[in-house]
Amino acid sequence: MKKWFLLLPLLFLSALFACDRRARMAGLAEEHIRQSLEVPNSLAIQAVSDPDSAFGSGYLSPHEVNSLTALLQKVNAVIMSRTKNMTEFNPDDHYVIDLADRQMRALSDLRSMTGKSKGKGGWTGWKIKVDYSAKGSDGERFRAERWIFFDKKGKNVTRSFELPLP
Repeated sequence: MKKWFLLLPLLFLSALFACDRRARMAGLAEEHIRQSLEVPNSLAIQAVSDPDSAFGSGYLSPHEVNSLTALLQKVNAVIMSRTKNMTEFNPDDHYVIDLADRQMRALSDLRSMTGKSKGKGGWTGWKIKVDYSAKGSDGERFRAERWIFFDKKGKNVTRSFELPLP
């Protein structure tokens, strides 16, 4: 029974540090995203995931790759729907142009990451996902999911990539 009394403060302190790490990384992520936006004051964060272990800034688990691929397929379906399978493409449709541009950048980042990855290595730090919306330079609001990788202490951003959300 005495072991439980010794273990409780330890559990409390680890929960406290985990909450502190999450808040610090969420704040750094918000600032990182804000600095990359064309209209920084339009940022609206919808969700921030809990920090997850990262094993290199280029390694994604098979489950993560499948989830990202499914998300990009949904983006493609939206583009095809709005353009009637590209038979009614409108170059003045800023939403479709911006969504397609974001999708191509995401595909490039994803190919680069999975192509250069040598498999799961040792623990290199943390990663979080941030769902947000903001305005582009054309004034249109867009939604995105940014994956942000941090060092082991969770104090520095080492890499990020963005996926469009339809």
